[in-house]
Amino acid sequence: MTEPRARDARDAVVFDMDGTLAHFDADALGHLVHGVEKQWDAFFDAMDHAKPIENIEKLLRILHASGHAILICSGRPAGWQHRSEAWLRAHDIPFDGMYLRPMDADHRSDEEVKEDLLAKIIEDGFNPWLVVDDRRRVVDKWRDMGLTCLQCAPGDF
Repeated sequence: MTEPRARDARDAVVFDMDGTLAHFDADALGHLVHGVEKQWDAFFDAMDHAKPIENIEKLLRILHASGHAILICSGRPAGWQHRSEAWLRAHDIPFDGMYLRPMDADHRSDEEVKEDLLAKIIEDGFNPWLVVDDRRRVVDKWRDMGLTCLQCAPGDF
């Protein structure tokens, strides 16, 4: 369950990137990042060309226009933040914060990483009330932490 939020915290919606905001073909690219040894160069080279998922991008823009903070929370490593931000800028996707996997956490599951990132989001003064993610295990974790999470695609990997 999430910690109580401060009254002055800014309402925020959290979006995952790969498979949520950006098209991600788990069958073609999953082996690059879901194994023990990660191949981040090849993964980002492929994902640099990914198109935004139109309906999720539309939802993000509606929420942003209504005044909600847009937070990106991804299992991507923090050392690659510049590539993640460049993709968002290339598609003119607004965001107010980015929370990525700490550099020393490559061995941890996305669920564990996102639990820690939620604590950081709250510590930074945000009140996340909605999450959009594609991976079932991560969706379940968000819900276990007391958040409403919309699963935008089948993600059983």
